[in-house]
Amino acid sequence: MRTVRPVSLLAVGAILGAQMLGAPLAASLERPAIDGPVPDAGVLDPRATGPDELRLAGPCRTTAAVLDPAARPAHATAADLHGAWIHGRGEGQVVAVIDTGVNPGPRLPRVRGAGDVVRGGNGTEDCDAHGTLVAGVLAATEDATGHSGVAPGVEIVSIRQSSTVLRATHRDAGDPAVGSGVGTLSTLARAIRTAVDAGAGVINISEVACVPAGTPLEDDTLGGAVRYAAVDHDVVLVAAAGNVSQACGDQNPGVPDPTSPGDDGWNDVLTVASPAWYDDHVLTVGGVDADGAPTDFTLRGPWVDVAAPAAGLRSVGADGAGISDFVVEGDGSRTPISGTSFAAPFVAGTAALVRQAHPGLTARQVIARIQNTAIPAAGGRDFTVGHGVVDPVAAVTGVRRPSRRAPATTSIAAPTPDPGPAGAGAGAVVAAGSLTIGTIVLVVVALFHRRHLRPGQDGRP
Repeated sequence: MRTVRPVSLLAVGAILGAQMLGAPLAASLERPAIDGPVPDAGVLDPRATGPDELRLAGPCRTTAAVLDPAARPAHATAADLHGAWIHGRGEGQVVAVIDTGVNPGPRLPRVRGAGDVVRGGNGTEDCDAHGTLVAGVLAATEDATGHSGVAPGVEIVSIRQSSTVLRATHRDAGDPAVGSGVGTLSTLARAIRTAVDAGAGVINISEVACVPAGTPLEDDTLGGAVRYAAVDHDVVLVAAAGNVSQACGDQNPGVPDPTSPGDDGWNDVLTVASPAWYDDHVLTVGGVDADGAPTDFTLRGPWVDVAAPAAGLRSVGADGAGISDFVVEGDGSRTPISGTSFAAPFVAGTAALVRQAHPGLTARQVIARIQNTAIPAAGGRDFTVGHGVVDPVAAVTGVRRPSRRAPATTSIAAPTPDPGPAGAGAGAVVAAGSLTIGTIVLVVVALFHRRHLRPGQDGRP
């Protein structure tokens, strides 16, 4: 039995997609279980989950507004959402944002801290800007321009469980950290437990841990936390699908293998994404652009359920006020607000509206309603947009809007395969260009050992 604590490197903000030079082989994939141990109760304690002391490695990220007044935002405006607000704007609903923290402000007035990897913190400080932008997509109050979050009436429970701006001051030689950020699958599991205990009915997780298929992934405790939330406490878990990048390097197929009848795609997976891959218990969200077309950077997977706007978005400023559409790094470089990290809160806000309008629905029924009222892709369900693009108005009312444009499909009908010369096998080369992605990624170290590891033997630098 392995007792290795999963270790991870977080990367938030602008990430360049890796170029994949070959076609890696898919591995037979064992689906994740939720029978693992539930994390201990209590606040997120850095002494139990991470380094004792953290420091800032540079200036905090900020945001900027470079808005074209004539350009319509990719996501819904208050006018678009009016039909989804017939029962309210999410008042009485508690939504947890497990991320880099959330900075309260005039446009995020209802933020309650519940946990922090920083000793003495409560989750209401965000030096990365990521968590605040996520919260803005979900719950920003309407401003004079008509910009609004999907559910501006909800209460946000903020838990900071990760950061790339924070660094460990001291490193234990027997348990060195990997990379420069903080946050692991263990802290994510504890954060989920903390969110449930804080009263959340919906939890947004704009984080993903990626490993090549077939790599042992030490997420038993995360599985237990998923069970604690989704099964034991009827909480809607919403997670980002992840983005193709150096972390999630190999893109998964977009549809089942047309030459294999009954194939569901699981055995064709090249990259596993957790917690997105907890298929039956997590509502996993891919991304579309302003035209409704699937984004190239969405990490596909048979576990992707729905899609939402994920490119060229607007949110609040890093201080919880104003409006922004760019993240400003410490060196002054600017990155558009894009990535499945920001598609997930669009869906989490929709789930809160559905829970307000239909309080008798279970979490599983809320998820089914969101899936069944999504705008289906023109070519049918695939592994990039799942059931289709989420429509908050249809999810609340239960009535599809026929005037809504369907997203283009990512799939193309495959021709009859040419077997080629005798003895030749089918093959393909996958190549991905560079992508600028605003998201947060947990890079989990591959853990191949089956026995207990001695200090310095776990593959970390």
